[in-house]
Amino acid sequence: MYEKEYIRGSILDRKGQPLAWSETPGGERNYFYSHSLSNLVGYWSKIYGTYGLENTLNADLVHSASAKEEKRGADVTLTLDRELQEEAYQAIADFTGSVTVLDAKTGEILALASSPTFNVSALEEEWEEISQKEGVFYSNAFQNPVAPGSVFKLVTSKEILENGIDKEKVEDSGKLVINGQTIRNYNGNAYGSISFEEGFVKSSNVYFMDRALKLGGKSLEETAESFLLGQDIKLDFITLKSTFDLGNYEENVVAATAFGQGETLVTPLQMAMIAQSIANDGKMQKPYLIQSVVNGKGKVIQEGKAELLTKTMEKSTAKKLRQVMTKAGESYGLSTIGEEEWQIAAKTGTAERGDGTNNAWLVTFAPANDPQYVIVVNRLKTKQIGKTLAPIVESLYETLLDHQ
Repeated sequence: MYEKEYIRGSILDRKGQPLAWSETPGGERNYFYSHSLSNLVGYWSKIYGTYGLENTLNADLVHSASAKEEKRGADVTLTLDRELQEEAYQAIADFTGSVTVLDAKTGEILALASSPTFNVSALEEEWEEISQKEGVFYSNAFQNPVAPGSVFKLVTSKEILENGIDKEKVEDSGKLVINGQTIRNYNGNAYGSISFEEGFVKSSNVYFMDRALKLGGKSLEETAESFLLGQDIKLDFITLKSTFDLGNYEENVVAATAFGQGETLVTPLQMAMIAQSIANDGKMQKPYLIQSVVNGKGKVIQEGKAELLTKTMEKSTAKKLRQVMTKAGESYGLSTIGEEEWQIAAKTGTAERGDGTNNAWLVTFAPANDPQYVIVVNRLKTKQIGKTLAPIVESLYETLLDHQ
């Protein structure tokens, strides 16, 4: 009944630019950027119903208190930047993966791009073809937990630092044999006698395995729990899922988990939350996507705001992690950005999938000395490594700096 009488409310970006809108009750739904927003904003269709934010926000969009002269649903403004979202999508359009951009201080979600996706403006005409494509109806940014590889070393690093064993040296011969299983560094590299900073910058699997085994499985589990891994996290548009399981704390499982090759599965959005907490002195902000909901009378009926989700680490630990991430970013050859010469703090990851391909990751924030933004990029089912994603990150930081 409401759909016949009310104009469906609009979905807008943070600047008030339209992402989805209608002009007549029950009329055609219009979408801006038909591909880059499809598996986030979703669709409204007389034939196929609702999906994405069009479904999550349906009750507000379809009906609200309205002025007498025009019946219309509520308008929803998101924290997204429309142009940044499009740029992020175009950067990954040719492969399977995602881009997540957060405000490092508030937790606002500025971009959530995923590929593959579909053309929402041709949904009904191309439904048969679209519905047969794998993965187009969920977002790799927040709905598809995958193996993190070495970006998980951010978690293990917190455990090492807060247990005070970072100054101790570890002899890295390129491999460890645990319960009869030989686990190696990437490319079999051997780094000799190394401490925490060297182990982090060189991304030594041996170093992180050794430290995790010294502290034990229960310590690593407690550290993972401090980042909410393995827990459901209810946000304003989705419930984030992740997996963390050390079984019976077998040494080979603990060792593999320490560098992101165990039973851990995590989404890029949650990895962005982990990075954001490091950037923000150990304070993890709750990410939010809905900036405001305004009914047909112009009254704000819902408003997003910055909210502390949890404290993940001590301020001193976060500072040390920012320092080694800055050194790691330099070692990857990441550029300084703009006239202000923003340095990018970073950690790469290359998780083996078991089928001959990798999940490539690049987790970053910038500027390193006073982080304003977090960017996480991943590429799935690839032969590439995390460092190859650097041009995407650099370009997006250039855009963010230009927008300031």
